Amino acid sequence: MSANLPDFVALRARFESEAFPTGARAELRRLADVESAALCPALYRLFLGQKPDDRHLRLAFLLPCCKHDAKAKSLGTQLSKAKVSEARVLQVARAHAPLDLIQLRRLLSHIEPAVNWAEFGKVVWLWGERAKRKLVEDYYLAQFAQVKGETHVK
Repeated sequence: MSANLPDFVALRARFESEAFPTGARAELRRLADVESAALCPALYRLFLGQKPDDRHLRLAFLLPCCKHDAKAKSLGTQLSKAKVSEARVLQVARAHAPLDLIQLRRLLSHIEPAVNWAEFGKVVWLWGERAKRKLVEDYYLAQFAQVKGETHVK
């Protein structure tokens, strides 16, 4: 299955490179929702020679919101450490498409995290109930680790 996954770190590097036009980056930052990415020329510049599907749209929608850091903690852990309210995390998890990704993008814009795109890209690519559950689990595990004073949460 991993043979079918794109190289998300390379995709993020392509997005940040000077070869990718700044106007195209701005188009992706201004997207109102996931579906609007389908009509955005920047999507086709980002995924050259590919026919984008819903997974590509999700990546294009969230790509501008997170920088890359190979040593970054999980997004759920970062949301917890940034003191994002439980209600906002649960709002993402309980929402149905496309509101779930719109809410997630708002959270990402709020905390401006650096994520490990090798891991986070896979979450976005396979986005669904399991990915939402992992986000909530990581959030709560980090919450309880902070209460106990532990620091070994992923």
